Amino acid sequence: MNMENLLFEIDNNDYVKLPRSIKTALVDGYLRFEEYSVLVWLWINANPKNGKAHVSYAGLSKDFKEKYSKNHINRLMLNLKRKKWVWFPVQQGRRSSFHVNIASYPLSNGTFTDLERCRKQKSGRSEDDTDEHLVAEAPTEVDAVLQKLESEKSALVERFSFNSKSSFGRSSKNDNEKENKNNRSTRRPVRSFSPRTFEEERCLEIARYLEEADMSFMLSALKKYGLTRLEHAYEKLKQTPSGTIQNKGAYFNSLLSVAGVSG
Repeated sequence: MNMENLLFEIDNNDYVKLPRSIKTALVDGYLRFEEYSVLVWLWINANPKNGKAHVSYAGLSKDFKEKYSKNHINRLMLNLKRKKWVWFPVQQGRRSSFHVNIASYPLSNGTFTDLERCRKQKSGRSEDDTDEHLVAEAPTEVDAVLQKLESEKSALVERFSFNSKSSFGRSSKNDNEKENKNNRSTRRPVRSFSPRTFEEERCLEIARYLEEADMSFMLSALKKYGLTRLEHAYEKLKQTPSGTIQNKGAYFNSLLSVAGVSG
């Protein structure tokens, strides 16, 4: 039977509102077509009560008739998250389904989703729905470290400002250079690095943000500190006012080091 010849009837009682800004983002180059396709699919499948789509990488791959592999779907989802179209908890290699919060999704109560609010509700304990068992929560000791980091943040920003080149900053930079020298025999250029796991995918994203040329430092940091600490240091770095950091790589390394000392 030819499916193309079957009559398809549109249900006018079952629809969602899509903002034209998504189309504009595609036309203006802020979204690639693959990202646009996944984003629209998430909008269509989202719950109108909470603005969340319940998905899995394997499920999305099947939804697109396996045109995109699970790894490619993973990459597209991370891109959408980085561009602040969606937000979802760090999966840390989890293969189960999870909830995706969609930016400015029109809810049934007349309001819109707020990704910043969703991001702050990192812990499943603060959610009102059944997300608790799906969220990869950070260890308690990491939360304690983050509280201490808040009080030290201002001092660190000044140390790495354009007007202040402290020995601490130079030391962090030297640590990066030393790490790269130690791994000279196993160089892994960022531009050609192909991640094999979710953790490596996240390291690649952070390395690109830091404008690193080589993946050696990030992979070494992943092995030494674990993905959770890297994620928290990355979030702290992104929250730092732009123009106040001379060397993002050195500042990122300092956040990791301070977390280690504080913990």
